[in-house]
Amino acid sequence: MSALPSGAEDEIPGQDETHDRIRVLLRSATSALLQAQPGLLAFRDHRPQRDRSSGGAWHGLQTFCHVSALLAADGRPDPDPARSARLLEAVERSVLPHGLHRRSAEEAHGVRTATWAGPEGDLLELIVGVRVAVRAISGPFLPGSLDPVTTTSPVTALSPATPPARPAR
Repeated sequence: MSALPSGAEDEIPGQDETHDRIRVLLRSATSALLQAQPGLLAFRDHRPQRDRSSGGAWHGLQTFCHVSALLAADGRPDPDPARSARLLEAVERSVLPHGLHRRSAEEAHGVRTATWAGPEGDLLELIVGVRVAVRAISGPFLPGSLDPVTTTSPVTALSPATPPARPAR
């Protein structure tokens, strides 16, 4: 359950809303990648997800951010640089409706990385190299769920529960 007062002017999202937003974002990005290159086959969790302290507080309550599982493709990406660039473009198109805009893009030693950031403080990271990997980090939220989910990943995995809200120090 969220500690948010109703109608607050400086609202902060709750855990359920944040987890849902990240799940939709990851599903959108991974679907776009699979459409752009079906040879990627599927995405699987390669590192567990977690909710961790955001380092901030809201009205004295500690806030958290969600770090999704690192989702890596089963198949290898097409090594053609133009095809790699199309993967970034596909993700770009898929995250624009969610309010995310390109924050950075780099290429070094045959590995392309890109990040997109959104108004809620969400961040999506994409790495295209020998493998394709994607993860999302949410903006701050207040912990407490009315409907806890085991994962925000579009693939199945178990994750630890979010700790309860506690006063910030």
